Amino acid sequence: MKKSFSILLLAASFFYQGQTTKEEILSNLNQTGGVYYAYPTPTKKLTAVPSEYQPFYISHYGRHGSRWLINDKDFSGVMDILKKANENNTLTETGKLALQRLEKIWKIAEGHNGDLTELGAIQHKQISQRMFKNNLQAFGNNAIVTAKSTVVPRCIISMAYFTNELTANNPKLNISIESSDKYMKYLNHHTKESIDFKSQDNFWQEEKRKMKQDALRSDRFIKNLFNNEDYVYKNVNPEKVVESFYWIASDMQNLETDISFYDLFTKDELFNIYQAINYQFYVNDAASPLSKGLVKDNAIPLVKNILEEAEDYIKNNKSGASLRFGHDGNIAPLLAFMRVEGMDKEEINPRKVYKVWNTFQAAPMAANLQMIFYKNKKSDVLVKFLLNENEVSIPVETKSFPYYQWNDVKTYLEKITKSN
Repeated sequence: MKKSFSILLLAASFFYQGQTTKEEILSNLNQTGGVYYAYPTPTKKLTAVPSEYQPFYISHYGRHGSRWLINDKDFSGVMDILKKANENNTLTETGKLALQRLEKIWKIAEGHNGDLTELGAIQHKQISQRMFKNNLQAFGNNAIVTAKSTVVPRCIISMAYFTNELTANNPKLNISIESSDKYMKYLNHHTKESIDFKSQDNFWQEEKRKMKQDALRSDRFIKNLFNNEDYVYKNVNPEKVVESFYWIASDMQNLETDISFYDLFTKDELFNIYQAINYQFYVNDAASPLSKGLVKDNAIPLVKNILEEAEDYIKNNKSGASLRFGHDGNIAPLLAFMRVEGMDKEEINPRKVYKVWNTFQAAPMAANLQMIFYKNKKSDVLVKFLLNENEVSIPVETKSFPYYQWNDVKTYLEKITKSN
């Protein structure tokens, strides 16, 4: 790598620069929710488009928007434990208030297993609005927009809100939407080898289990809810209660509610649990050296699709967008594989992972990677990368960050897909 290029990247890379501190994470408790972190609305100003260039095509991959917890039992399980304890007069006043909050949430949560929330719909509408506004020339009357989603309902509905917003902005857009097993091979690709690596009996699981067990072991938390140690010993799994409340507390930010459960935790407790959960997601879905590339290589079919569709729009002089909707377990490997700024860092020590990689940065609700393509009258094509709508770098030389020559990016992506 040329010295001048290294200096250029150093100056340009600002989105995920340096190491993340405990204090930075705890400055916003919602971040401790990891993959449950509600989409952070971008605030940074985008770099002006180079003179004589116009956007003509967008290649996108987005996670579904904010959702409910995956299973009813994620709510009802701990609620039933507290109900039984209350019937046996073994709840503290704090425990009784926690139960009341659970019962209030349960009235609207029941049956919403993993469903998109109202906030999830709003997120995709707003991302779509900004995409349209910032790239008007790509969405003219002759534009062709294709949208494909995994077969999971929250992804399909996210796609619907996103594309409906585009239509609202330009009713003449030619938009096709599809959800089919046919597209799962690149929208949600997982090799057998990577699945086996994530299995419960793999070599790294015991360390993860102990780290999580240590984080969930909180006498203070349990004594704050229950007033009878003998009852707890005979009837309550403390770690299960703590973890259940962690997930519930994390998911409240994704609902239209003022109910919160963060007051049940100390900041240290939240941070320790987040560390354990973040480590698990890092090894399962990102650039952890423990997987030896098995996980991030799941993105290869997706990158090949990105290349194929981009070339189709360029060679056939088309405008529009390729929109793809999937999951956190797909966008995280994509970012690691493409070595998008800050998303490919490696760390083996479980207790140091948060310093270099965080789920709330890589895969919050509605996380998205956008590649915006531009061209001039000479048909010279540039591209820039947006992660969650913030300009980010990739390891390709450029003299005008955040803009890259497409031919250079294409060569880079072809090389990494063929060498893996």
